[in-house]
Amino acid sequence: MMIPMAAIFCMLALLLSCLISGTRAEYNIKYCYQKKGNYTINSTFQNNLNTILSTLSSHTEINYGFYNFSYGQNSDKVNVIGLCRGDVKPDECRGCLKDSAVTITQLCPNQREALLWFNTVKCLLHYSNRPIFGVMETYPGFKMTNTNNVMESDNFNQAVSNLMRNLTVVAASGDSRRKYATGRAIASNFTTVYVYGLVQCTPDLSEKDCSLCLESAISEIPSCCVNTIESILVRPSCNIRFRNDIFYDQTPKLDPDVTAPSPSPPSPLSYTSPEGSNNTLFKEEESKKNSSRQVPTTHGYMAPEYIMHGQFSVKSDIFSFGVLLLEIVSGQKNSSFRRGENVEDLLSFAWRKWREGTAVNIVDPSLNNNSIINEVMRCIHIGLLCVQENLTDRPTMATVMLMLSSYSLSLPIPSEPAFYAHSTTRSLPATLSWGHSSRATTNKSALDSENENSITELYPR
Repeated sequence: MMIPMAAIFCMLALLLSCLISGTRAEYNIKYCYQKKGNYTINSTFQNNLNTILSTLSSHTEINYGFYNFSYGQNSDKVNVIGLCRGDVKPDECRGCLKDSAVTITQLCPNQREALLWFNTVKCLLHYSNRPIFGVMETYPGFKMTNTNNVMESDNFNQAVSNLMRNLTVVAASGDSRRKYATGRAIASNFTTVYVYGLVQCTPDLSEKDCSLCLESAISEIPSCCVNTIESILVRPSCNIRFRNDIFYDQTPKLDPDVTAPSPSPPSPLSYTSPEGSNNTLFKEEESKKNSSRQVPTTHGYMAPEYIMHGQFSVKSDIFSFGVLLLEIVSGQKNSSFRRGENVEDLLSFAWRKWREGTAVNIVDPSLNNNSIINEVMRCIHIGLLCVQENLTDRPTMATVMLMLSSYSLSLPIPSEPAFYAHSTTRSLPATLSWGHSSRATTNKSALDSENENSITELYPR
Protein backbone atom coordinates (compact mmCIF):
# COMPACT_ATOMS: atom_id res chain seq x y z
CA MET A 1 0.00 0.00 0.00
CA MET A 2 1.33 3.43 -0.94
CA ILE A 3 1.82 5.84 1.96
CA PRO A 4 0.63 9.38 1.10
CA MET A 5 3.41 11.96 0.94
CA ALA A 6 1.59 14.14 3.48
CA ALA A 7 1.65 11.28 5.97
CA ILE A 8 5.38 10.85 5.47
CA PHE A 9 5.90 14.57 6.21
CA CYS A 10 3.77 14.28 9.36
CA MET A 11 5.70 11.26 10.61
CA LEU A 12 9.00 13.00 9.94
CA ALA A 13 7.82 16.12 11.78
CA LEU A 14 6.63 13.98 14.70
CA LEU A 15 9.98 12.18 14.89
CA LEU A 16 11.88 15.46 14.86
CA SER A 17 9.56 16.88 17.52
CA CYS A 18 10.47 13.97 19.76
CA LEU A 19 14.15 14.60 19.15
CA ILE A 20 13.79 18.26 20.10
CA SER A 21 11.75 17.61 23.22
CA GLY A 22 14.08 14.90 24.49
CA THR A 23 17.53 16.38 23.83
CA ARG A 24 19.43 19.20 22.18
CA ALA A 25 20.73 16.75 19.59
CA GLU A 26 21.69 18.06 16.19
CA TYR A 27 19.58 16.86 13.30
CA ASN A 28 19.26 17.17 9.55
CA ILE A 29 16.21 17.60 7.34
CA LYS A 30 16.47 16.49 3.74
CA TYR A 31 14.14 16.58 0.78
CA CYS A 32 14.89 14.65 -2.41
CA TYR A 33 12.98 15.97 -5.42
CA GLN A 34 12.20 12.57 -6.89
CA LYS A 35 9.89 14.00 -9.56
CA LYS A 36 12.81 15.97 -11.00
CA GLY A 37 14.45 12.72 -12.08
CA ASN A 38 17.82 11.07 -11.57
CA TYR A 39 21.17 11.63 -13.18
CA THR A 40 23.28 8.85 -14.68
CA ILE A 41 26.38 7.66 -12.86
CA ASN A 42 29.56 9.23 -14.32
CA SER A 43 27.46 11.60 -16.43
CA THR A 44 28.40 15.20 -17.17
CA PHE A 45 25.77 16.35 -14.68
CA GLN A 46 27.29 14.27 -11.89
CA ASN A 47 30.77 15.56 -12.69
CA ASN A 48 29.48 19.15 -12.63
CA LEU A 49 27.65 18.51 -9.35
CA ASN A 50 30.72 16.98 -7.71
CA THR A 51 32.88 19.87 -8.92
CA ILE A 52 30.66 22.64 -7.61
CA LEU A 53 29.92 20.93 -4.29
CA SER A 54 33.59 20.19 -3.64
CA THR A 55 34.63 23.80 -4.29
CA LEU A 56 31.71 25.60 -2.64
CA SER A 57 33.40 25.98 0.74
CA SER A 58 36.71 27.09 -0.81
CA HIS A 59 35.44 30.62 -1.54
CA THR A 60 37.09 32.22 1.48
CA GLU A 61 36.44 35.73 0.14
CA ILE A 62 32.76 35.31 1.06
CA ASN A 63 32.36 36.26 4.70
CA TYR A 64 28.60 36.78 4.95
CA GLY A 65 27.30 33.20 4.73
CA PHE A 66 25.54 33.15 1.35
CA TYR A 67 26.78 31.29 -1.70
CA ASN A 68 25.08 30.95 -5.08
CA PHE A 69 27.05 29.48 -7.94
CA SER A 70 26.46 27.69 -11.23
CA TYR A 71 28.57 25.20 -13.14
CA GLY A 72 28.03 23.58 -16.53
CA GLN A 73 25.86 24.29 -19.54
CA ASN A 74 22.28 23.65 -20.68
CA SER A 75 20.61 20.58 -19.14
CA ASP A 76 23.84 19.63 -17.35
CA LYS A 77 24.10 22.99 -15.59
CA VAL A 78 24.05 22.77 -11.79
CA ASN A 79 22.81 25.71 -9.70
CA VAL A 80 23.69 25.70 -5.99
CA ILE A 81 22.58 27.82 -3.05
CA GLY A 82 24.36 27.64 0.29
CA LEU A 83 23.09 29.66 3.25
CA CYS A 84 24.37 29.78 6.81
CA ARG A 85 22.48 31.15 9.78
CA GLY A 86 23.36 34.80 10.22
CA ASP A 87 25.26 34.33 13.49
CA VAL A 88 27.51 31.53 12.19
CA LYS A 89 31.14 32.59 11.78
CA PRO A 90 32.72 32.29 8.29
CA ASP A 91 34.99 29.32 9.08
CA GLU A 92 32.18 27.46 10.81
CA CYS A 93 29.88 28.25 7.89
CA ARG A 94 32.28 26.82 5.34
CA GLY A 95 32.68 23.71 7.50
CA CYS A 96 28.91 23.29 7.72
CA LEU A 97 28.51 23.58 3.95
CA LYS A 98 31.41 21.21 3.35
CA ASP A 99 29.76 18.57 5.55
CA SER A 100 26.41 19.26 3.89
CA ALA A 101 27.91 18.67 0.44
CA VAL A 102 29.02 15.19 1.50
CA THR A 103 25.78 14.37 3.30
CA ILE A 104 23.32 15.53 0.64
CA THR A 105 24.65 13.15 -2.03
CA GLN A 106 24.44 10.29 0.48
CA LEU A 107 20.87 11.06 1.53
CA CYS A 108 19.65 11.83 -2.01
CA PRO A 109 21.82 9.69 -4.31
CA ASN A 110 21.59 10.39 -8.06
CA GLN A 111 18.96 13.12 -7.61
CA ARG A 112 18.94 16.06 -10.03
CA GLU A 113 17.60 18.27 -7.24
CA ALA A 114 17.94 17.99 -3.48
CA LEU A 115 17.61 20.16 -0.39
CA LEU A 116 19.24 19.76 3.02
CA TRP A 117 18.86 21.74 6.24
CA PHE A 118 21.95 20.65 8.13
CA ASN A 119 22.92 20.63 11.80
CA THR A 120 19.74 22.04 13.37
CA VAL A 121 19.23 24.45 10.48
CA LYS A 122 22.70 25.93 10.95
CA CYS A 123 23.11 25.86 7.18
CA LEU A 124 21.06 25.11 4.08
CA LEU A 125 22.26 23.49 0.86
CA HIS A 126 20.07 23.34 -2.24
CA TYR A 127 21.12 22.25 -5.72
CA SER A 128 19.12 21.86 -8.92
CA ASN A 129 19.34 21.77 -12.70
CA ARG A 130 16.60 24.42 -12.90
CA PRO A 131 16.88 28.16 -12.11
CA ILE A 132 16.64 28.72 -8.34
CA PHE A 133 18.40 32.07 -7.84
CA GLY A 134 16.05 34.85 -6.76
CA VAL A 135 13.06 32.48 -6.78
CA MET A 136 10.85 32.50 -3.67
CA GLU A 137 9.85 28.94 -2.73
CA THR A 138 7.71 27.86 0.22
CA TYR A 139 7.45 24.16 -0.68
CA PRO A 140 8.48 21.81 0.77
CA GLY A 141 7.96 23.09 4.29
CA PHE A 142 8.68 21.43 7.61
CA LYS A 143 7.87 22.33 11.20
CA MET A 144 9.35 21.04 14.44
CA THR A 145 8.07 21.80 17.91
CA ASN A 146 9.01 21.15 21.51
CA THR A 147 5.76 19.92 23.03
CA ASN A 148 6.52 21.23 26.52
CA ASN A 149 3.95 23.89 27.32
CA VAL A 150 4.65 27.44 28.43
CA MET A 151 3.18 29.30 31.37
CA GLU A 152 0.96 32.30 30.63
CA SER A 153 0.34 30.89 27.19
CA ASP A 154 -1.79 33.80 25.95
CA ASN A 155 0.93 36.33 26.70
CA PHE A 156 3.62 34.07 25.27
CA ASN A 157 1.71 33.39 22.04
CA GLN A 158 1.00 37.08 21.52
CA ALA A 159 4.64 37.94 22.18
CA VAL A 160 5.74 35.34 19.60
CA SER A 161 3.37 36.75 16.97
CA ASN A 162 4.47 40.35 17.51
CA LEU A 163 8.16 39.44 17.64
CA MET A 164 8.11 37.38 14.44
CA ARG A 165 6.39 40.13 12.46
CA ASN A 166 8.70 42.83 13.78
CA LEU A 167 11.74 40.73 12.87
CA THR A 168 10.29 40.12 9.40
CA VAL A 169 10.41 43.84 8.63
CA VAL A 170 14.05 44.03 9.69
CA ALA A 171 15.19 40.91 7.82
CA ALA A 172 13.35 41.72 4.58
CA SER A 173 15.04 45.13 4.42
CA GLY A 174 18.51 43.55 4.44
CA ASP A 175 20.84 43.74 1.46
CA SER A 176 21.99 41.14 -1.06
CA ARG A 177 24.40 39.61 1.45
CA ARG A 178 22.15 39.01 4.43
CA LYS A 179 18.43 39.05 5.20
CA TYR A 180 18.44 37.98 8.84
CA ALA A 181 17.18 39.29 12.17
CA THR A 182 17.06 38.18 15.80
CA GLY A 183 15.49 39.67 18.90
CA ARG A 184 13.50 39.08 22.04
CA ALA A 185 10.20 40.17 23.57
CA ILE A 186 8.75 40.11 27.08
CA ALA A 187 6.37 37.15 27.37
CA SER A 188 4.96 37.58 30.88
CA ASN A 189 3.05 40.21 32.82
CA PHE A 190 4.40 39.07 36.18
CA THR A 191 7.97 37.84 35.78
CA THR A 192 10.91 38.67 33.54
CA VAL A 193 10.31 35.98 30.94
CA TYR A 194 11.42 36.47 27.36
CA VAL A 195 10.79 34.75 24.07
CA TYR A 196 13.70 34.81 21.61
CA GLY A 197 13.18 34.78 17.86
CA LEU A 198 15.09 34.40 14.59
CA VAL A 199 13.98 34.90 10.99
CA GLN A 200 16.03 34.56 7.80
CA CYS A 201 15.62 34.56 4.02
CA THR A 202 18.04 33.69 1.27
CA PRO A 203 19.32 37.20 0.45
CA ASP A 204 18.82 36.82 -3.29
CA LEU A 205 15.10 37.43 -2.68
CA SER A 206 13.52 40.84 -3.06
CA GLU A 207 12.23 42.59 0.06
CA LYS A 208 8.67 41.72 -0.95
CA ASP A 209 9.38 38.04 -1.59
CA CYS A 210 11.30 37.71 1.67
CA SER A 211 8.34 39.16 3.57
CA LEU A 212 5.90 36.83 1.80
CA CYS A 213 8.01 33.77 2.56
CA LEU A 214 8.36 34.63 6.24
CA GLU A 215 4.67 35.48 6.53
CA SER A 216 3.77 32.07 5.09
CA ALA A 217 5.76 30.42 7.86
CA ILE A 218 4.44 32.72 10.61
CA SER A 219 0.85 32.07 9.50
CA GLU A 220 1.30 28.39 10.38
CA ILE A 221 2.16 29.05 14.02
CA PRO A 222 -1.48 29.13 15.25
CA SER A 223 -2.17 25.70 13.75
CA CYS A 224 1.00 23.96 14.87
CA CYS A 225 2.96 25.72 17.49
CA VAL A 226 0.89 27.63 20.05
CA ASN A 227 1.72 27.12 23.74
CA THR A 228 5.06 25.50 22.85
CA ILE A 229 8.40 26.65 24.26
CA GLU A 230 10.18 26.14 20.94
CA SER A 231 9.32 25.77 17.26
CA ILE A 232 11.21 25.80 13.97
CA LEU A 233 9.52 26.27 10.60
CA VAL A 234 11.61 25.97 7.45
CA ARG A 235 11.09 26.64 3.75
CA PRO A 236 13.56 26.46 0.84
CA SER A 237 13.72 30.28 0.82
CA CYS A 238 13.30 31.16 4.50
CA ASN A 239 13.07 29.88 8.05
CA ILE A 240 11.83 31.08 11.44
CA ARG A 241 12.49 29.92 14.98
CA PHE A 242 11.48 30.93 18.49
CA ARG A 243 12.38 29.60 21.92
CA ASN A 244 12.00 30.52 25.58
CA ASP A 245 15.76 30.89 26.03
CA ILE A 246 18.48 32.34 23.86
CA PHE A 247 19.78 30.02 21.12
CA TYR A 248 21.74 32.32 18.80
CA ASP A 249 25.01 34.21 19.05
CA GLN A 250 25.70 37.85 18.32
CA THR A 251 25.42 38.59 14.61
CA PRO A 252 28.74 39.60 12.99
CA LYS A 253 28.57 43.06 11.47
CA LEU A 254 29.01 43.48 7.73
CA ASP A 255 31.13 46.17 6.11
CA PRO A 256 29.13 49.03 4.55
CA ASP A 257 30.62 48.08 1.17
CA VAL A 258 28.71 45.36 -0.71
CA THR A 259 31.92 43.62 -1.69
CA ALA A 260 34.06 41.22 0.27
CA PRO A 261 37.52 42.28 1.46
CA SER A 262 40.40 41.42 -0.84
CA PRO A 263 43.50 39.66 0.51
CA SER A 264 46.80 40.72 -1.05
CA PRO A 265 48.35 38.06 -3.28
CA PRO A 266 51.27 36.25 -1.60
CA SER A 267 53.54 37.00 -4.54
CA PRO A 268 53.39 39.01 -7.78
CA LEU A 269 51.08 37.43 -10.35
CA SER A 270 51.37 38.00 -14.05
CA TYR A 271 49.27 37.62 -17.14
CA THR A 272 49.94 38.23 -20.81
CA SER A 273 47.83 40.71 -22.71
CA PRO A 274 46.61 39.97 -26.26
CA GLU A 275 49.43 42.06 -27.71
CA GLY A 276 52.08 40.17 -25.80
CA SER A 277 53.09 42.57 -23.05
CA ASN A 278 53.62 41.19 -19.58
CA ASN A 279 51.62 43.11 -16.94
CA THR A 280 52.48 42.43 -13.31
CA LEU A 281 50.01 42.59 -10.44
CA PHE A 282 51.78 44.00 -7.40
CA LYS A 283 50.80 44.03 -3.77
CA GLU A 284 49.35 47.33 -2.58
CA GLU A 285 52.40 48.14 -0.47
CA GLU A 286 54.73 47.35 -3.37
CA SER A 287 52.73 49.57 -5.69
CA LYS A 288 53.15 52.54 -3.36
CA LYS A 289 56.88 51.94 -2.99
CA ASN A 290 57.43 51.56 -6.74
CA SER A 291 54.84 54.01 -8.03
CA SER A 292 57.28 55.89 -10.25
CA ARG A 293 59.09 52.88 -11.70
CA GLN A 294 58.70 52.06 -15.39
CA VAL A 295 56.49 49.07 -16.09
CA PRO A 296 55.78 47.36 -19.39
CA THR A 297 52.43 48.47 -20.81
CA THR A 298 50.46 47.98 -23.98
CA HIS A 299 48.93 50.66 -26.17
CA GLY A 300 45.20 50.54 -25.46
CA TYR A 301 45.36 49.15 -21.92
CA MET A 302 47.20 51.90 -20.02
CA ALA A 303 45.48 53.35 -16.95
CA PRO A 304 45.10 57.16 -16.81
CA GLU A 305 47.24 57.56 -13.69
CA TYR A 306 50.13 55.87 -15.51
CA ILE A 307 49.73 57.95 -18.68
CA MET A 308 49.43 61.24 -16.79
CA HIS A 309 51.74 60.74 -13.82
CA GLY A 310 53.71 57.54 -14.39
CA GLN A 311 52.06 55.95 -11.34
CA PHE A 312 50.90 52.36 -11.27
CA SER A 313 49.28 50.00 -8.77
CA VAL A 314 47.10 46.90 -8.69
CA LYS A 315 44.24 49.21 -9.71
CA SER A 316 46.14 49.98 -12.93
CA ASP A 317 45.95 46.29 -13.78
CA ILE A 318 42.24 46.32 -12.92
CA PHE A 319 41.85 49.07 -15.54
CA SER A 320 43.63 46.89 -18.11
CA PHE A 321 41.43 43.93 -17.18
CA GLY A 322 38.31 46.06 -17.66
CA VAL A 323 39.44 47.09 -21.13
CA LEU A 324 40.12 43.45 -21.98
CA LEU A 325 36.69 42.39 -20.69
CA LEU A 326 34.92 44.99 -22.83
CA GLU A 327 37.01 43.96 -25.85
CA ILE A 328 35.98 40.32 -25.40
CA VAL A 329 32.30 41.22 -25.14
CA SER A 330 32.35 43.61 -28.12
CA GLY A 331 34.76 41.65 -30.31
CA GLN A 332 36.70 44.86 -31.03
CA LYS A 333 39.96 46.37 -29.81
CA ASN A 334 39.92 49.54 -27.77
CA SER A 335 42.82 51.08 -29.70
CA SER A 336 41.13 50.64 -33.09
CA PHE A 337 37.42 50.75 -32.29
CA ARG A 338 35.19 51.89 -35.16
CA ARG A 339 31.50 52.31 -35.83
CA GLY A 340 31.21 52.70 -39.61
CA GLU A 341 32.95 55.93 -40.65
CA ASN A 342 33.02 57.17 -37.05
CA VAL A 343 35.82 56.68 -34.56
CA GLU A 344 35.09 56.56 -30.85
CA ASP A 345 37.04 54.77 -28.17
CA LEU A 346 35.42 51.57 -26.92
CA LEU A 347 35.20 52.71 -23.30
CA SER A 348 33.26 55.89 -24.15
CA PHE A 349 30.97 54.02 -26.51
CA ALA A 350 30.25 51.28 -23.95
CA TRP A 351 29.59 53.83 -21.20
CA ARG A 352 27.27 55.89 -23.40
CA LYS A 353 25.26 52.83 -24.48
CA TRP A 354 25.08 51.58 -20.89
CA ARG A 355 23.71 54.93 -19.71
CA GLU A 356 21.16 54.91 -22.55
CA GLY A 357 20.04 51.40 -21.62
CA THR A 358 21.18 50.03 -24.98
CA ALA A 359 24.39 48.27 -23.92
CA VAL A 360 23.29 45.24 -25.94
CA ASN A 361 24.36 47.24 -29.02
CA ILE A 362 28.04 46.76 -28.20
CA VAL A 363 27.79 42.97 -27.87
CA ASP A 364 29.54 40.87 -30.49
CA PRO A 365 26.87 39.08 -32.60
CA SER A 366 28.30 35.69 -31.65
CA LEU A 367 27.47 36.43 -27.98
CA ASN A 368 24.05 38.00 -28.57
CA ASN A 369 22.19 34.91 -27.42
CA ASN A 370 19.08 35.15 -25.24
CA SER A 371 20.28 32.31 -23.02
CA ILE A 372 23.43 34.17 -21.94
CA ILE A 373 22.55 37.83 -22.49
CA ASN A 374 22.13 38.52 -18.75
CA GLU A 375 25.65 37.21 -18.10
CA VAL A 376 27.01 39.33 -20.97
CA MET A 377 25.28 42.47 -19.63
CA ARG A 378 26.80 41.80 -16.21
CA CYS A 379 30.25 41.53 -17.82
CA ILE A 380 29.76 44.95 -19.44
CA HIS A 381 28.72 46.42 -16.08
CA ILE A 382 31.77 44.92 -14.35
CA GLY A 383 34.06 46.07 -17.17
CA LEU A 384 32.82 49.65 -16.74
CA LEU A 385 33.46 49.45 -12.98
CA CYS A 386 37.06 48.44 -13.74
CA VAL A 387 37.79 51.35 -16.11
CA GLN A 388 36.53 54.17 -13.90
CA GLU A 389 38.83 57.20 -13.94
CA ASN A 390 39.25 57.37 -10.17
CA LEU A 391 41.37 54.36 -9.24
CA THR A 392 39.87 54.19 -5.72
CA ASP A 393 36.47 53.52 -7.31
CA ARG A 394 37.73 50.47 -9.18
CA PRO A 395 37.11 47.09 -7.51
CA THR A 396 39.88 44.73 -6.49
CA MET A 397 40.50 41.57 -8.50
CA ALA A 398 39.08 39.41 -5.70
CA THR A 399 35.92 41.51 -5.80
CA VAL A 400 35.75 41.20 -9.59
CA MET A 401 35.96 37.41 -9.28
CA LEU A 402 33.15 37.51 -6.72
CA MET A 403 31.02 39.72 -8.97
CA LEU A 404 31.51 37.36 -11.91
CA SER A 405 30.73 34.21 -9.95
CA SER A 406 27.97 35.32 -7.56
CA TYR A 407 24.77 36.88 -8.85
CA SER A 408 23.63 37.74 -5.33
CA LEU A 409 25.80 40.85 -5.28
CA SER A 410 24.20 44.10 -6.36
CA LEU A 411 26.69 45.95 -8.54
CA PRO A 412 27.36 49.64 -7.82
CA ILE A 413 26.74 52.22 -10.53
CA PRO A 414 29.98 52.98 -12.40
CA SER A 415 31.20 56.53 -12.89
CA GLU A 416 32.54 57.80 -16.20
CA PRO A 417 35.47 55.89 -17.66
CA ALA A 418 38.86 57.51 -18.02
CA PHE A 419 39.14 59.93 -20.96
CA TYR A 420 35.39 59.81 -21.54
CA ALA A 421 34.54 61.54 -24.83
CA HIS A 422 31.62 63.85 -23.94
CA SER A 423 30.90 65.26 -27.38
CA THR A 424 29.12 63.72 -30.31
CA THR A 425 31.23 61.24 -32.21
CA ARG A 426 32.64 62.70 -35.42
CA SER A 427 34.21 61.31 -38.55
CA LEU A 428 37.94 60.86 -38.29
CA PRO A 429 39.72 63.85 -39.91
CA ALA A 430 42.26 62.90 -42.54
CA THR A 431 44.97 64.83 -40.67
CA LEU A 432 44.38 63.19 -37.28
CA SER A 433 47.40 61.17 -36.22
CA TRP A 434 47.99 58.97 -33.20
CA GLY A 435 50.95 59.20 -30.86
CA HIS A 436 51.99 56.51 -28.39
CA SER A 437 52.68 58.85 -25.49
CA SER A 438 50.83 62.07 -26.24
CA ARG A 439 47.38 63.29 -27.13
CA ALA A 440 46.09 63.01 -30.66
CA THR A 441 47.14 66.03 -32.73
CA THR A 442 45.02 67.78 -35.30
CA ASN A 443 45.63 70.16 -38.15
CA LYS A 444 43.72 73.21 -36.95
CA SER A 445 43.02 74.48 -40.47
CA ALA A 446 41.09 71.32 -41.20
CA LEU A 447 38.78 72.07 -38.27
CA ASP A 448 38.42 75.87 -38.54
CA SER A 449 34.81 75.60 -39.65
CA GLU A 450 33.82 73.81 -36.44
CA ASN A 451 33.19 75.24 -33.01
CA GLU A 452 36.35 74.56 -31.02
CA ASN A 453 34.34 74.08 -27.83
CA SER A 454 32.69 71.00 -29.32
CA ILE A 455 35.93 69.28 -30.27
CA THR A 456 36.80 66.28 -28.13
CA GLU A 457 40.47 65.44 -27.87
CA LEU A 458 40.91 61.72 -28.32
CA TYR A 459 43.53 59.99 -26.22
CA PRO A 460 45.49 56.95 -27.31
CA ARG A 461 44.84 53.69 -25.44
